[in-house]
Amino acid sequence: MEILRIHVVLSDCITVEGHAQRVVMLPFTGTCEGSLFTGSILPGGVDTQRIEADGRCALSARYALAGTDCEGRACRLFIENMAVTSPGAEALTRPCIRTDSPALRWLETADLTGRIETADGHIDIVLYSEDTPHRKRIALRRGGLTLHACLEKKVDGPCPLVLMLHGFGGRMDVGGGFMQEWSDALTQAGMATLRMDFNGHGESEGRFRDMTPYNEIEDAATLLQYAMTLPDVTDIFVLGHSQGGVIAGMLSGYYHDVVKKLVMLVPAASLKTDAQQGTCMGVKYDPKKVPESVLIGEKQVGGLYFRMAQTLPIYEVTAHFRGPAMAVIAGQDGVVATESIRRYGAYMPSCRMVEKPTLNHGLAGAEHDEIVREVVDFLRHA
Repeated sequence: MEILRIHVVLSDCITVEGHAQRVVMLPFTGTCEGSLFTGSILPGGVDTQRIEADGRCALSARYALAGTDCEGRACRLFIENMAVTSPGAEALTRPCIRTDSPALRWLETADLTGRIETADGHIDIVLYSEDTPHRKRIALRRGGLTLHACLEKKVDGPCPLVLMLHGFGGRMDVGGGFMQEWSDALTQAGMATLRMDFNGHGESEGRFRDMTPYNEIEDAATLLQYAMTLPDVTDIFVLGHSQGGVIAGMLSGYYHDVVKKLVMLVPAASLKTDAQQGTCMGVKYDPKKVPESVLIGEKQVGGLYFRMAQTLPIYEVTAHFRGPAMAVIAGQDGVVATESIRRYGAYMPSCRMVEKPTLNHGLAGAEHDEIVREVVDFLRHA
């Protein structure tokens, strides 16, 4: 998404032919017009370029603008664009913004990209971001992989944060879909949400066939550890769907001293008995001689996944969580055995069982809005 487009007017350049590098300083002025900010570059803006003999260039542009923000308030922006470019390659910069505008404060932590566009003799500095005032994209590292996540918050100040974990083959659904719908319901109720794509899923790195229950727990723990560093978080709740519900429960068991509330939406606890019986979503294999991989739909699932699933201590670990918990059972599930969800109640006396006869595994059905309200109320109220 385009954030700012700044129309640049160059002044006379200053060149110094050094022994090791050529240095070019380009003073400039200009204007900016857009939905977020309208204003002009203040005197003193300059683009400094240090050019090597082979054409490589390290550039840094620093400038300040004065104008009005999207709420019509007078404000100032300081922008620094930095990049190292090679001959023939597009100059992409990593901008940094500082501002005194409360409405534009989110730009200070947004993930920004800048590029220079030239047309009809005009030069524009254009800044882009996938972030919005209420949504921030995040990249985390775990085990040599980059895991992509999304933080959403619509209220100012301290609030609870809900860690959201998708199911087998799912994704965090930024911009629309199952997880976005649940995030919207939670953020509208005054909570923040933090969700991710597990390794091998969505935007995150890794191969799907290398995904296992344990490395998904490691992914989720990495996300939780990040959440623990965030300011203005009063409590951390965990919500997971299907296999993500199993991971949510076990994560909460491991971090029982950090997580305050737990919601498991149709948790796929029967994945253990399925693995012991040699079946996964209708596909059969020999559980006593697990193959190197099994084709489930269009995805190869590694044999290690099933070997781990056969002995996964789902209930034993989850039972270490003693706080308020909710497990949702869908009457029309067809994927997860109902008795495997009810078994959570035997291990967790504080776990509230909620059964909705009309819902399927994706929680679609006549009681969909009702279960969303019940979960939101459960998390929102003490």
